[in-house]
Amino acid sequence: MSSGGGGGGGGAGGRFFQNPFQDYVGGPVVKNDDHIRGLIQSYVNLIVDNTKPGRNSDHRGDLYVGDAGIAYMFLRLHESGLFGADALQYAKQYVANAKSKAVRYAARAEERCSYLCGNAGIYAVSAAICHKMGQRQEMDEDLRNFASGITVCKKIDFNKNGSDELLFGRAGYLSGIYWLHQTIDKKLFAHDTLNTICGVIIESGKRYSAAHRSPIPLMYHCWGDEYLGAAHGVSSIMHMLLESPFQANPNCTELAAVRATINSLLSLQDAEGNFPVTLQDYLQRTRDETLVHWCHGAPGIVYLMAKAYIVFKDPKYLQSCVRCADLVWRKGLLRKGPGICHGVAGSGYVFLLLYRLTADPKYLYRAIKFMEYLTHEEFIRYARNPDRPFSLYEGYAGTVCFLLDLLRPERASFPFMDVFDTKC
Repeated sequence: MSSGGGGGGGGAGGRFFQNPFQDYVGGPVVKNDDHIRGLIQSYVNLIVDNTKPGRNSDHRGDLYVGDAGIAYMFLRLHESGLFGADALQYAKQYVANAKSKAVRYAARAEERCSYLCGNAGIYAVSAAICHKMGQRQEMDEDLRNFASGITVCKKIDFNKNGSDELLFGRAGYLSGIYWLHQTIDKKLFAHDTLNTICGVIIESGKRYSAAHRSPIPLMYHCWGDEYLGAAHGVSSIMHMLLESPFQANPNCTELAAVRATINSLLSLQDAEGNFPVTLQDYLQRTRDETLVHWCHGAPGIVYLMAKAYIVFKDPKYLQSCVRCADLVWRKGLLRKGPGICHGVAGSGYVFLLLYRLTADPKYLYRAIKFMEYLTHEEFIRYARNPDRPFSLYEGYAGTVCFLLDLLRPERASFPFMDVFDTKC
């Protein structure tokens, strides 16, 4: 979720590598699944060798860069049938280690609904693993721990740093509910519960927007900044609202406010296809260059535009997605590593999204080329080593998820941001 890196160029400088590949010119797209499976195996071996539970006492437990994220990767491996019968056992080991760390934060109310960076995500993944293993008693206990976040979410300002964003706020908690509905049972959480949380998000956005005279109808802050991107910003908040039950009612006032906010965000997309990091950057022209990352920029905001296209059927949202993808093709070979938050795999996921959205083979071709760049000499030599190189969002665990989805592109989805599946 950090912002580093700068312009293009070869060698050791800049934010992204110049794309060395010719774009798609037609014809059949060749995908070497054996090569992809081999790459998956090599990354999994690397992760296990460096992150065995108990080896690193300061290793975090959360989904974003901790053991729960690696457990999620192994759950995905189990579901794919790769890595043999051991994948689920590994998932259980990693999530057990994550849960041992969750205990120390249990007294902090905000941790109960913090999904990607807190306890809610740990318990959600543990519940899904226990569901696969038939461990009903532990699954029920995990779900009770996860559900303890509902009460916290109903408080409009439970976190002074921001209560609504994706990593530790209400939007992330909603993404966890949706994922549990996909993974375990769509009846786990009642529509009334979801609508209540969504209502608080909308009220929070209205209050902040009015208090700060924002040009965006529903606006939010995180650490005092008005972020627009997926990690901390309004785009992922609107995305999670679009996944809620009220999106089925096209005449509801809440949906009208969400759509107006999406349209305001869309108006900020520049000629290149990108978006500012914060609203302040746009209004005050304080940043010379925007970022092409999932966390900040088009590679994350594209998921909102894709969902808006699916819900509202307006071609302007699809056009926005195409512009995002074209930008990522030009500037998405990021120097910050292989991860999904601000790395090459996160960029590659944009093409898998567009492939599912349009069925255009160009996007599958582009995703394959970004996979190939992971073993390109220039990337190996000059890419930066992330702070948590084996984790889900910064490192190779997320890359493994991207490669698994590349094997089955017709079912691909960025972790916890599936725009196609019916969540409720």
